[in-house]
Amino acid sequence: MSSMQEFFRRIKRRPLVFFGMLIITLILGVLETYNPIIKEYGSFGKILDYNYIKTMSLWTVKLNEFLGSGNVFSSVMITLLIMLVISTIISLFLSGYINIFVNAVDDKEKQKGEFIAGLEKNFFKTMLYLFVGLLMAIPFFFFILYSVVPTLFMIKQFLDGDTGVIFTMLLMALLTLVVILFAIVFFAMYFTYILPSIAGLKKRNARSGIKMTNMYAWYLLPKTALFLFISAIIRVLLFVIHFGHQSLALSIIVLLITAILRSFVYYFYLYFVFNTFIAMREDLYPDYDEEIPTPPKNIARVPQQRETEELAETEVEEDSESDNDEGYNDEYDDSFED
Repeated sequence: MSSMQEFFRRIKRRPLVFFGMLIITLILGVLETYNPIIKEYGSFGKILDYNYIKTMSLWTVKLNEFLGSGNVFSSVMITLLIMLVISTIISLFLSGYINIFVNAVDDKEKQKGEFIAGLEKNFFKTMLYLFVGLLMAIPFFFFILYSVVPTLFMIKQFLDGDTGVIFTMLLMALLTLVVILFAIVFFAMYFTYILPSIAGLKKRNARSGIKMTNMYAWYLLPKTALFLFISAIIRVLLFVIHFGHQSLALSIIVLLITAILRSFVYYFYLYFVFNTFIAMREDLYPDYDEEIPTPPKNIARVPQQRETEELAETEVEEDSESDNDEGYNDEYDDSFED
């Protein structure tokens, strides 16, 4: 990764990169802080006293009732339409923003109209990326939510006085925690590393982004985990102080401070994501400006000239074997058959 001096130099050359991130975090912070769910349950006291098993049981009953009703198709279509509208609105900003970001990380000269160029080039792909991401996030959320049910049952049994389940409870809790953490990190890693491929590659953006992430997964995994860990710490602190809802003035101060802090955290992570993407692209797709080749099976770069020479040698060997076979057939003597 580039030095910190280079990091801040690129912010100075394209201030929209950072201020855009600050605006995004401020908007997300307002939506998170000032909604009835956070105001009601956004503190550790409420979280620890909440009956999750009862709530998830009610959700299961309501889901069965919903599936048994005749409104399934219309409700699903309305939900998909809302998700499409949300993806479209976000793409109006994000498609141009990622174009500026990838140009900054790629250290290209600043040009006028970078945002509009990105909007024209990446809008549909970004919208589809967000829409599919939302579609996948819904079942993933419920998978994470319901995967803790067995552990919660074991904990409830232990708290009710059944001490014989303590070892089973600890083992199940540990396994559940490991599975959930890996699932969240992998989901976040693939979701974020497809984003720069939308703006940084000309063909097969998402598929190439997935292949690149597959090859470097174990290198990218700890960095993504660190980002999620820092984000989780910030959210835990917000729950400790109940997002500053003791007073309006305090909640506004907390909102502004966390927006600035989150914008730095998100910017550093996105900079690492885009910078790593540029390095992976140069390694795997050295000729991406002309044509996106199929990625090699190994991570090491395979020069085009070497591939061409190996292909030519293979063709020569095949021609030689073919000539030998023909010569053998010409010299074949079948006089022994008489």
